[in-house]
Amino acid sequence: MFVFRPTLLLFLLLPAAAQTPDWPQARQEALETLVDLVRLDTSQPEGNEILAANYLKKKLDADGIPSEIFEAKPGRASIVARVKGNGKRKPLLLLGHLDVVAVERDEWSFNPFGGVVKDGIIFGRGTGDDKGVVSGSLQVLLLLHRHKVPLDRDVIFLGVADEEAGGLAGITYLLENHRKAIDAEFAINEGGAGVFDRRFKHVRFEIQTAEKTPRRVDLQAKGTSGHGSIPLPDNPVAALARAVGRLSEYETPVHLNETTREYFRRLAEHAPPEEAAVYNEVLKANPSTETQQKLREISPVFYSMIRTSIVPTIVKGGYLKNVIPSEAEATVDIRALPHEDPEELFPRLKRIMKEPKVDLMPHPVTRPKHQPSSLKSDVFRAFEKVLDQRYPGILILPRMSTGATDSAQLRAAGIESYGFGPARAVWDLAGGIHGKDEYLYVEPFQDYVEILYDVVIEVAGSK
Repeated sequence: MFVFRPTLLLFLLLPAAAQTPDWPQARQEALETLVDLVRLDTSQPEGNEILAANYLKKKLDADGIPSEIFEAKPGRASIVARVKGNGKRKPLLLLGHLDVVAVERDEWSFNPFGGVVKDGIIFGRGTGDDKGVVSGSLQVLLLLHRHKVPLDRDVIFLGVADEEAGGLAGITYLLENHRKAIDAEFAINEGGAGVFDRRFKHVRFEIQTAEKTPRRVDLQAKGTSGHGSIPLPDNPVAALARAVGRLSEYETPVHLNETTREYFRRLAEHAPPEEAAVYNEVLKANPSTETQQKLREISPVFYSMIRTSIVPTIVKGGYLKNVIPSEAEATVDIRALPHEDPEELFPRLKRIMKEPKVDLMPHPVTRPKHQPSSLKSDVFRAFEKVLDQRYPGILILPRMSTGATDSAQLRAAGIESYGFGPARAVWDLAGGIHGKDEYLYVEPFQDYVEILYDVVIEVAGSK
């Protein structure tokens, strides 16, 4: 006779048991994959991601996992592989990008494509952005396959091209031409990370659930060329300077979404009293200018998270010190809040400049506007559960990145995306990303692989 027992019900609701991976071996294998990927030069603008795609295909073939390479154009390759579940729920997509930004070798103190591991650190371009995430995602897929983990969802691996240039030859191409190969309910991408202190103890984790999007513009002023000794009313350098100055001084409206509201709420619960007071004021409607400036003093990143930012980055004009040029140009890097409509934004900036002879020319938009990913989804809750189990009481924050990733296109396409990567040191959160001497700590990278595996089991494992 069957007797109902609560413990039996709990067992039935848990993910199906699977063989525990040999973690020392798996951690070493993930590191070796990362080293191999770093040694492949897939730097922009050429990309040449086919080198990494072919390498990954060989690893997948060795384990008997079918994969497919998609080339948007010769050499600009993305690779897709899948471990199948029972189909009860829609797939989970794990992705990272294969391309890296260019390097100025003379600026580096080591070979950017050497992949040297020394004193617990791996050195090289792409270690932190984004070949660590590619290596970790691949390792998780291999472990799911090897241990025949029962899954309610297919788990898809995607090594994608062209992220650093906006994704036109990568995620955008795939969504427009091969959507079925990567279609999923959720995605886990780059964008968030853990943070550890000087004792190498984790102090917080940030899960990226939203991001700002690039909306760059060129400003062009034209006027009469002439001798520098004769002031002219239509001097294009002067007009451009006034326009750039007004845009720099303009403070866009404060706007909080679900992600940033929860970010500052959780920060306030853990911060020292003076900082907590600032965060609580930011959470109120229409925070004062004084509050906003205090937030900026705490962190310029926090200040950028609450508004669309406008930052001049390039100014060009003139060729001789005694000649008024006929034209002058500037580039302004605008990072818009996720919901911001560029069609409304650009006319507003034109009005703010108050310079009719300065034309505003938008760059092509590669990252679409989108809605942040939910904080109540299976994925975000899985991150909270797994991280709290591994690091009891740790601060877990939903994060809106001020930079841009392929998650913008995924979210706009209806695939809720979450960013998570290897932890970084609190004293150097950039770790050389997009600059010289990029590096990544080995142990936090390997810890990330284990965390990602546990999250994937929680989200996709059979119940």
